[in-house]
Amino acid sequence: MSTSTMDIRAFTASKFSTPEKFTKFCQNNGKPLGGFVDGEQITGSMNATFETTDPGTMQVLARVCEMGDAEVDQAVRAAQRAFDGDGVRGWRDFEVEERVELVKKFIDLCDRDRDVLLACEILDGGKVSELAAGDFAQIRACAEYFIDVARKVQMGDGPSMEVGAGQRGFTYREPWGVVAGIIPWNYPIVLTAWFMFPALLSGNTILIKPAEDTPLSALYLAQLATEAGFPPGVINVLTGRGEITGQAIAEHPGVRYISFTGSPGVGQAILRTCDLHGTRMKREMGGNGSAIVLDDADPELVARLVGKHANQHFGQTCCTIHRVFVDKKIADDFIDAQKAFFQDLKIGYQADEGTQLGAVVNATQHRRILQAQKETAQRGGTPILAGGCAEVAGKNGYYLKPALYRTAPGVNCNPLEVFHTFATICPVSSAEEALQLANSTPYGLGASVWTKDVEKGIALAKQFRDGTCQVNCHNSIAYGLPYGGQGISGGPGAGVNCEETFLDYTQVKAIYVADYPG
Repeated sequence: MSTSTMDIRAFTASKFSTPEKFTKFCQNNGKPLGGFVDGEQITGSMNATFETTDPGTMQVLARVCEMGDAEVDQAVRAAQRAFDGDGVRGWRDFEVEERVELVKKFIDLCDRDRDVLLACEILDGGKVSELAAGDFAQIRACAEYFIDVARKVQMGDGPSMEVGAGQRGFTYREPWGVVAGIIPWNYPIVLTAWFMFPALLSGNTILIKPAEDTPLSALYLAQLATEAGFPPGVINVLTGRGEITGQAIAEHPGVRYISFTGSPGVGQAILRTCDLHGTRMKREMGGNGSAIVLDDADPELVARLVGKHANQHFGQTCCTIHRVFVDKKIADDFIDAQKAFFQDLKIGYQADEGTQLGAVVNATQHRRILQAQKETAQRGGTPILAGGCAEVAGKNGYYLKPALYRTAPGVNCNPLEVFHTFATICPVSSAEEALQLANSTPYGLGASVWTKDVEKGIALAKQFRDGTCQVNCHNSIAYGLPYGGQGISGGPGAGVNCEETFLDYTQVKAIYVADYPG
């Protein structure tokens, strides 16, 4: 095996020690962490709490208060007051450069407390340090991109045009008002940043609903926002379960816009609720990503690259690779190399040196993945690596072995998103057959082609029914290019990370003006 091939490895952990500031934050002077509304922690009228745990040890990190209908209403009212101004200048009236200055102070504070936010990702979210560090870097990258966008997008009055005798018309672009981001557990810092910066810089006040499995980063970010000087009510965090807190947000008519990332079933249910009172909603709802490997590809090299992407955050990444279609001429060599890569993954605790495959986030996911592994074999997938439970010495976490299956055209053994290091490999006779199989799914988030013939790869990539189509790469993200899904994976709007994302957090109305009659 060549040195260059061996250099392709999975995201790997460095030794991580818990910072004292993180521990003190979690302990919260012996009280449960409250939601964050109108610039203050609130405990919630339900007197209900839940525990957030380290998935690699099952140890409790913090107790957190659950927010219900009353707290959601309180947050919406606070956010609306902050937006309107309640007799003084509101967030909607701030000049762009005033908002920019606050965002810059905020990201500087994030940099100051980098170790605390890394602890949120590693200990609360279960990530290895190499991936967590990359996620943390997105705070500044995202903020700086949307600062540039905010400076060039024209809010307020658009150009005037004559529409009739004595009559003119123009557009007026404004923020929605109170908007909510419902954030999943797999990328809490990244997806919070992708929501909050375009929403805030376009003039909205925000509600952040973090996943109950990973609430700590959102609560810590709220504290930093107050320290940065954001007015009370501009940034609010509502903690709790989706079926309680998330549902209350979706049902509240004062929420004008919702950005949701999560499963198709939950996203579609929230959309139906939003339709009852006209709340707009954009959605990213997972994927079952495919990779097509053409016969000119180096099977060993590409197998390792595909393996790295299939294992990103232990497969708990929406756009990652779970279905591989490889030309029959190189299929056996590819499968052998893919098997070796998966077998060599070091299973361990995410904060220990060298770990590449840590625990999944909770018991529910653990159970679902084991069931999916069983059903894949029952549907006709031939196990190459059968998966199953894994043990890590001295740790009591949700550990699983990677799973890999060989399949054939016509065998639909991998129809749903499986959030783990899990893939099916299907040998095919042609690129056309591979493309047809890759597109035979209701999902459409991310797909890739692997070939030395880049032009042929581009031609195939354009035919994917996915929002992100890639050649010789995967899980690609860049500010300025949209990241969104087709099919049940997303819609409507422009996804995230581009200028159109900023515009999604605004609305445009037409203003007509005629001379006074007579």
